[in-house]
Amino acid sequence: MPDLIGWVKAELGHSPADAALFTRAVTHGSRDEADYQRLEFLGDRVLGLIIARWLFAQFPGESEGSLSRRLNALVSGETCAEVARAINLRPHLRLGKQARDDGAGDSENVLGDVIEALLGALYIDGGFDAADAFVRRAWGDRVQTQDRAPQHPKSALQEWAAANRSIPSPTGPARTTTRASR
Repeated sequence: MPDLIGWVKAELGHSPADAALFTRAVTHGSRDEADYQRLEFLGDRVLGLIIARWLFAQFPGESEGSLSRRLNALVSGETCAEVARAINLRPHLRLGKQARDDGAGDSENVLGDVIEALLGALYIDGGFDAADAFVRRAWGDRVQTQDRAPQHPKSALQEWAAANRSIPSPTGPARTTTRASR
């Protein structure tokens, strides 16, 4: 097993006082040990607060709706899994044999959940400032390069349909309106 504590110091920027917290944060339920789920619960909230504070300060002219769309994209499981891959989390996952054989080490859900669990452990062990510093490093480019709030796919489709005068029919495929058909 790779050196978890050395990796935490290098990638999370924190020297753990309680190494067991970080071991638990990377332990999947398939190991029949204390797993990451409770830490994930806490880490999810810590991540949400850090990102919300950051966005609130970074985009002072944006509406609540735009900030919410940005937040949702940045705290999504997909984004958390991207961060997990960027910091090479996979070798540090503690998975049971079946979960390993089933590919849980590459699962977006597992990777995203463990990043949140690590944030929970970091918050407990190092406090809010330690968690904030890690999130700002690991999510930095994602926040800084987001020039506008992402759109929910359903909203984007509705706007595209309206712009292209495509009207969904309750009985069949969408039809396009033309001046002659109005």
